[in-house]
Amino acid sequence: MIRQCGIGANTLKSISKCSNLVQLDISTNVEISDEVWTMVALGLPQLQELDCSWVFGMTNEKMTLLFHHCPELRKLTIDGHKQITTGIFRKMIVTLPNGSQVRSAQYVPRLMYVSLQYCNDIEDNELWEIVQLCKGSLIVRNYYGDDIEYSVPKD
Repeated sequence: MIRQCGIGANTLKSISKCSNLVQLDISTNVEISDEVWTMVALGLPQLQELDCSWVFGMTNEKMTLLFHHCPELRKLTIDGHKQITTGIFRKMIVTLPNGSQVRSAQYVPRLMYVSLQYCNDIEDNELWEIVQLCKGSLIVRNYYGDDIEYSVPKD
């Protein structure tokens, strides 16, 4: 595990070659360029846990790239990002031909936990709906640090 080291672009490029890396904490790094982020997302297909909280310039596009190329991702902490929106999580839900909605088997299928504390453009009610459609396979920590969990429907 690599944690809060203030690592630079060259070190991240080297880390991106560690294709069996499963846990990475790059929180509080000043900024990660699009080029380096692409190398990380493409180079770490076995990544299961990532903390990239408070990294300047994190966007929906960067997160989507990660989601498409890191299918083993289970835990994601992206606290403090002002440009991340609920839209990247809507893709976790697909609509079947019969109109019912289910969790995608392709888009971060193993993601079980996401922390979004201090993320301004995240809508709690939309996250709640996504969590409910995931039927207990996803827990989301909201802006205030409260967990949004699946509620079993009452008969």
